[in-house]
Amino acid sequence: MDDKEPKAVDRHISVYENDFEAFNKIRKKYSLSWPEVFKRFSIYQNGIEYIFSAPGEMSKQLRLDLNTVMGLISMWINNIRGNWYEIDNSPDISELLKDNIYHGRCAVTIAAGPSLKERDHLKLLHDNPGNRVIFSTAHSLISCLEAGVIPDFTAVVDGSPKMLPFIDHPLVDKYADDIKIIFCSSVDPGVVKRWKGKQKYFFMSGIPENLVPNVDTFLCFLLPKLTQLDTGGNSGAFNFSLAAYLGCGPIAMIGMDLSHPKGHPYEQTQYFEAYSQSIGREYKGRKDMIEKCYTDVHHDFFNTDSYMDFVYEVFLQSLLNMAKYNAENGIKMINCTEGGVVQGDNIECMKFIEFLKEWG
Repeated sequence: MDDKEPKAVDRHISVYENDFEAFNKIRKKYSLSWPEVFKRFSIYQNGIEYIFSAPGEMSKQLRLDLNTVMGLISMWINNIRGNWYEIDNSPDISELLKDNIYHGRCAVTIAAGPSLKERDHLKLLHDNPGNRVIFSTAHSLISCLEAGVIPDFTAVVDGSPKMLPFIDHPLVDKYADDIKIIFCSSVDPGVVKRWKGKQKYFFMSGIPENLVPNVDTFLCFLLPKLTQLDTGGNSGAFNFSLAAYLGCGPIAMIGMDLSHPKGHPYEQTQYFEAYSQSIGREYKGRKDMIEKCYTDVHHDFFNTDSYMDFVYEVFLQSLLNMAKYNAENGIKMINCTEGGVVQGDNIECMKFIEFLKEWG
């Protein structure tokens, strides 16, 4: 048997200078020769395939997804561990399909954007009752109840303990038994335990395999009974996803601005500090950072002006993808927010009062 090392062969390839320098920097960090680099490629072919299967460009959406997963995966796993008993003893969202009582009914999904109060949409909903299925985010739940609107469903997607104040309220306790709450499996255990209502359901949000290989597969085996549902990255989009999953249609959205009103200070936006930390690396200065992270938008139908940041831009793209997919399955998305940035193919826009009159 020949145990000799294989002979190295000269190969000549053309690569872009920036790409070579970026890769070569990593190679030098680990003190690997070029033959050793390619030997690693040969040994760890499965890992290399994950890289090759990833999109060829680092889009804004992929970049945000990657940063989110890498930053929050440990919190999600710890939350799932803390929710283990609740998940094991609560129904999966698929149980909601058994009675088929939502299929074909129109729905209203309520997010918590500034237009919700500016347009007085909750009062309009209260004053125009009908056979509609109502979905609220946890962020908008107290406002709904204060307006006399009792949602059929409330969803909690975010894993942060900061979600607690949105349900830790006497008014929420009063109506909790009338509301079906939908928890992502990775919601903070303290938030799950605080809910007083009896109708509690769980689902699982999928993690793209080309971001963190094997994690999604691991969670599927860990939580085999849970249905995976697209969240769109935020609870407002998830409510649309849930309504479509239950067969509702058409589905109206209010409070789904995904933007800030024109003139709202950049410094008061949620991610301003996070963006500022990249000044000097990704951005030349504050002005350059604002120009690259914030985008002015005019809504053609509602004739309003606002601006969205990098994160909202990614959320919007996810919502547009959701609208396209569901339109192909006969489910119509209707934006009744009367502001914000949600517009595009497969999205109908109308004033909320018109929707309430047409779909009473």
